[in-house]
Amino acid sequence: MRVIALAAVGLAVVSCGGGSASNIGSATLTGSTVGGQAIVANDAIATTVSFKANGVPGRAALIGITSASGICPMIMSGKQPKSTQVLSLTAFHLQPDFSPTPPPTAGTYSVGALVIDHAVGLFAATDASCNVLSPPGVVQASSGTVTFTSVGSRYAGSFELSFGFGEHVTGTFDAPVCPVNESATLACR
Repeated sequence: MRVIALAAVGLAVVSCGGGSASNIGSATLTGSTVGGQAIVANDAIATTVSFKANGVPGRAALIGITSASGICPMIMSGKQPKSTQVLSLTAFHLQPDFSPTPPPTAGTYSVGALVIDHAVGLFAATDASCNVLSPPGVVQASSGTVTFTSVGSRYAGSFELSFGFGEHVTGTFDAPVCPVNESATLACR
């Protein structure tokens, strides 16, 4: 399944923006280092992204927790933040026809195992030119959970993620959905 590719695309979308100017999200983090990079939570946004799972088209929810503030207004003006850390949480529910759909109800989505309610956690940091830093590159969580207490126009809940090198991150998020143009080209600011 190309879930990792989906989440990587989502990182690009989320690190480039989301949300609305008057509807800023929030997040908390504990264990704030992944791949040797610090994660600071200043904003959280959500959107849905399109992808194909084994050739079957569908959509997934994408929550981005970023060190940048005001992400939604930024993307709406065609810009993306430079020197930003992004924790991306992608979740979907597999339907009987195997098409993925964003979480239809509150619940727990597992990271690291392909199950009906699946999640992926990725971390990346960008430089002053909006390029992903290497190292660490894009770091994928090996296990954990994303638990939604609210889905729909706003995604809220908590997460617990384990990464390589014994790194463990937990936290909460309250992320308003932002209309994101998946094919938009954004200028680094």
